[in-house]
Amino acid sequence: MKNFNEQSAVQFLKDVRRPLLTLHKSILDHERAAYEKTVGPITPAAFLQELISGTNFRWIAPLTTAITSIDELLDEKETTDEEKVAGAQAISALFAPDAPDNAFRQRYLTLLQESPAILHEHSKVIQALNNVG
Repeated sequence: MKNFNEQSAVQFLKDVRRPLLTLHKSILDHERAAYEKTVGPITPAAFLQELISGTNFRWIAPLTTAITSIDELLDEKETTDEEKVAGAQAISALFAPDAPDNAFRQRYLTLLQESPAILHEHSKVIQALNNVG
């Protein structure tokens, strides 16, 4: 995991925000297509409801939480330097090669093998992480 100071954490959060959003969208597109193969076509609203309250997509929650925390960390005036560093480290930990296995990591690694689009977006996130320092 990367070591951040306040300045590098803020820069990383700014740099990684867009790649994380596009990665998240690629994952959702892939997962929706797979889900629709099983249950048939669903409306965007029904898929959103499944994302929010269903169990099939809970594994995505750490990534979703990381994305939503970025804006809070960057926009809130009361956010401490330690909170910004902790937020950057949490995002870094999601993608660290030595990260412990968890539901997110297990499914995510499988998707990297299945989807060139997800792999492409993953490389952008890793590039932002590698630019820290």
